[in-house]
Amino acid sequence: MGPINIVRKALACQLDMIAITDHNSAQNVAGVIDAARETTLTVIPGMEVYSREEAHMICLFATIDHAAHFQDVIYDHLPTGNNDPDWYGNQYVVDGQENIVEECQKLLAMPTNLHVHEIVSFVIDLGGIVYPAHIDRRANSMLSALGFIPGNYPLDALEIALPLESAVQRHGFLKSSPFSLIRSSDAHMIEQLGSKVTWFYMQAPTLTELKKALQRQDGRRTSLANE
Repeated sequence: MGPINIVRKALACQLDMIAITDHNSAQNVAGVIDAARETTLTVIPGMEVYSREEAHMICLFATIDHAAHFQDVIYDHLPTGNNDPDWYGNQYVVDGQENIVEECQKLLAMPTNLHVHEIVSFVIDLGGIVYPAHIDRRANSMLSALGFIPGNYPLDALEIALPLESAVQRHGFLKSSPFSLIRSSDAHMIEQLGSKVTWFYMQAPTLTELKKALQRQDGRRTSLANE
């Protein structure tokens, strides 16, 4: 899962855009962006934040600086202590050529002490995109953590892990959800990258256009591939 292999695999899967959303960290975003610099692949800076309720939230940003600012917030709200590599593995930070430049000692696998609504607020203030990850999973999802999707949160989409028909069978409200439904590979291994994709109909591969597509503005829209 180094930057070079991520970019090669994404291009082999004919992807135009990916987001790097490591758990509670954005330190490896720059390396992937650098590896993709001379290619047709667009890399969106992001993070998958582990909330106090144990829900996973996808947070996407227009720039590395915005992602880095958000990372500072998240790091301030992680449990104290150091990562145990024997238990959780090494947390390497690499550059675009896959040289190890640092090893993060933060407890990235642990929940932050931020509530979901606080995470949403921070992302919105930075002009980002935020939505709950894999809501149809039985653990680490907004539905498993809260039991419902709050109607007063300015979410940009809902991510499902199952095929649409199966997700609707499990959660009937999705059939008439006001939110765009998307699927992502959530790749933790290189072979998973590109296994689930969403089509985005927009004018350019930018966060602004991505947000318009998710919110169905100005003719932009999304659709689930092969469904």
